[in-house]
Amino acid sequence: SEIATHQLFRLCRVREEWKMKALLLEAEWKPREGYRLNPVEIATKSSYNGNQTYYDPQAKMIDMPVPKPGAQQVLVKVKATGVCGSDVHMYQRDEDNYMAYPGHCRFPCVLGHEWSGEVIELGAGVTSLKVGDMVAVEEMEWCGRCTACRSGLFDQCTQLEEIGFTIQGAYAEYIAVPEKHCWSINAIAEAYGDKTKAYEIGAMVEPCCVAYNGIFISGGGFLPGSNVVVAGCGPVGLMGISLARASGAAKVIVMEPSEGRREMAMKMGADYVFDPNAVTRPADTIMDITSGDGAHVCIEAAAAGPFTYPIFEEVLNPSGKIVQCGMGAKKVPVSVLKMQWQRLHIHGSVGHSGGIFPFAIRLLAAKRMDLSPMVTSRFPLDKTIEAIQTAEKLQDAKVMVIQD
Repeated sequence: SEIATHQLFRLCRVREEWKMKALLLEAEWKPREGYRLNPVEIATKSSYNGNQTYYDPQAKMIDMPVPKPGAQQVLVKVKATGVCGSDVHMYQRDEDNYMAYPGHCRFPCVLGHEWSGEVIELGAGVTSLKVGDMVAVEEMEWCGRCTACRSGLFDQCTQLEEIGFTIQGAYAEYIAVPEKHCWSINAIAEAYGDKTKAYEIGAMVEPCCVAYNGIFISGGGFLPGSNVVVAGCGPVGLMGISLARASGAAKVIVMEPSEGRREMAMKMGADYVFDPNAVTRPADTIMDITSGDGAHVCIEAAAAGPFTYPIFEEVLNPSGKIVQCGMGAKKVPVSVLKMQWQRLHIHGSVGHSGGIFPFAIRLLAAKRMDLSPMVTSRFPLDKTIEAIQTAEKLQDAKVMVIQD
């Protein structure tokens, strides 16, 4: 029974040698010549651009101690972890053997940041959760003390730690996390009557909230009846499609080279999907689809700005918006004059903090969105490297690592 399982866990806890499996990524701290480190990077080796600082990344399964929850923390048994493009990029190397990932990271670190699980132990002072709760957990552990946090810009925290990037992630059997970053997904389990499915959906709340944050928080949303263009059908792009559909977009138009991902885009609510490499001028295709109306919002989820931004500039309505969700290392060409004359906006967005999780969870529990069709491949924990390699092929919508 569930109670017996937790009792056994507490008995096992007294064993100091109690170990768990986890996927650890190691890389050499070797800043490129010419890269200017800031004081925080120098002091902590927590890089704000892994592509410029970490060399020769290597991942391996290890045995490590099961963490103990501290004050205001809970210990969670991981049930489902989604493979993110960031995991793939941390695993990949560029032509100079540097890590491909251009974002915030510190190594060695256990990877995995899109996840859900079951609370199995409470640290001192925990009041909002109980043993047995099903939770989805924010990846970004903001401090709450710096100026950014005190201004409500939690994702821009200057003391930020990130699960699976700078501190232990969820490609592991267990993880200890702050209570304040956990959100109950019990309602999703009740809606679907299936805990396994609820854990998989729960593991996709984090990327769903990345899209939500970009479109509605940073980007300010759009009026019902707007035309929305989505570039890229990775998980964030696919969730952007569903969010746009749930929020009253008139037409959701998608650009995606992968045939499999184009098919998934239609399942997630897209009205029109096309391969931008198979048409003469993608901008003309979008204008034809909209009968000349163009787009009100363009969501960049492909990390292909040098290709997508010139298209966006052609199709956006006056005062239209570009929402940047994809993370790419290359600089993007922008016509400042075009932006100025048409009062266009670019909204940078990263993360999902600031109370966004419960909004997405309510949408999912109400079945206004169904993310479950996105899970196209499943792997056990000991096959996590294979899961990352599968996601690297860019054929799947969401690859998931599943644990009992």
